[in-house]
Amino acid sequence: MSQTVIVFEEDCILAAVGKEGKQPAITKARRIELRGQGDAFQRWQQALKGLEEEWKQTPARLVLPANFCASRVLTLPFGKGKQLQAMAVRELEDSFRNETADYSELFTEKKSCIDLCAGGVEAANLESFLEICKSAGLPVGGMTVPMEGYLRVLRQLDSYWDRTAIYLFFEEDSMLSVLGQNGRYVYSSRSRLFSEPGTLDFGTEIVRSISGILQFSGNKQNLDITEVYYAGCPADDFEVSVEGIQNLNLRVFPMAAGKGVSLPGGMKAQDWLPCIGALVSRGRKEKRINLYQVLKASAEKEEKQKGIWKHFLVPAAVLGICLILTGITVGFQLRAGQRIRQQLDWIEDPKNEQGYREARALQGTLSRLEDSLSQLMRTGQNLEGYPEFSSGMLRKIESIGGGGMDLRIIGYDAKTGVLTFDAVSGDVIDIPSYIQSLQDTGLFHEVDYTGYTFENEWYTLSLSGTLEGNAEKQAPEGGKS
Repeated sequence: MSQTVIVFEEDCILAAVGKEGKQPAITKARRIELRGQGDAFQRWQQALKGLEEEWKQTPARLVLPANFCASRVLTLPFGKGKQLQAMAVRELEDSFRNETADYSELFTEKKSCIDLCAGGVEAANLESFLEICKSAGLPVGGMTVPMEGYLRVLRQLDSYWDRTAIYLFFEEDSMLSVLGQNGRYVYSSRSRLFSEPGTLDFGTEIVRSISGILQFSGNKQNLDITEVYYAGCPADDFEVSVEGIQNLNLRVFPMAAGKGVSLPGGMKAQDWLPCIGALVSRGRKEKRINLYQVLKASAEKEEKQKGIWKHFLVPAAVLGICLILTGITVGFQLRAGQRIRQQLDWIEDPKNEQGYREARALQGTLSRLEDSLSQLMRTGQNLEGYPEFSSGMLRKIESIGGGGMDLRIIGYDAKTGVLTFDAVSGDVIDIPSYIQSLQDTGLFHEVDYTGYTFENEWYTLSLSGTLEGNAEKQAPEGGKS
């Protein structure tokens, strides 16, 4: 049975129809460029409406854009069936607290461990993708993240199983770098590419990213990286980085991702890797990421719980209101009777007349003091409403690296909330730990590592992070990006 795959990217949509399997066979494929500017969901919706009805006959598997997804590779103790599922659910709850998440199985070493690819997307964003598909008349059967497809593609390569190598996947203005060792995922990072493809600056960005992975591998044992493979970038554009990579004692090869994969005439496998990855399968029983089913199950569970409560809600509400009204009435009566008795006793005592006059005078003074205090409190509240000065936030970021690391701010984009900065240290920086520490501050929605340099005995780590508050403000209609 054929499967329709729809891949959402920043400036286009990739659509393909093919047969799933270890070596997928794509029968037709189409690239749709997005028109205009503005809201991403509206542009994707317009592109989907341009698909002919023949593309909409069967439920499609959606590959969501990387900037909407969070991906992790988790290693768990070996387990099967319900035992593995229970362990995976606990890990997902810890790793994806604010997203709808699911997992697929990558690698199993019997009686030892199992590697899972986990992906999460905020529920509001998943619902927005479902809405634009429904508006375009496209039925949906599954939703996944790009990382799952790329790792499935790597499992088809011989080089992934018998050596330690870096694999580069290019997507328009970004690059995913994956470090693999003998069939096991080790590390990955996603970098934004700011330079024009084919320029010297473009090559420098690629080499800098690879240098960062080499630094990471230098802190690990038995990671002797020998090759770099790339896909999704024309050889002429990638050529500017080859010499720099070779200077790092690495060999460079284009990724032979098309081995055994069938495509329509004239099409190159490298241009359709996200679609190919979504079609790679080892059998019907294989566990795959399907965020659509998770979201659907969650909604059904919530609706069922609401239905149960509806049977008890009206009687409980009526009983509660009656008890509250009865309690209030009785309480008022008791308090009113007590106050009347106290006031009569006080009025009938002649000794209290002078005290009564003094109390009235004090009451007037107290009233004036309360007015003054109220004005002061309103003034304090207005002052507290001013935004916190950003130097405190910067000091918090700088403190992550300790006294031996300096923070250099490169730029800040107020519209997107992206803060670009360098971390400078005379000692080797543990990149993964430092990035995780930045994430743990709660200041950033996402931290991207773009590489490092070593000059005059100083390490300079280049990073960019989307601040948490600004990320919420910049969320597209229907969800947070």
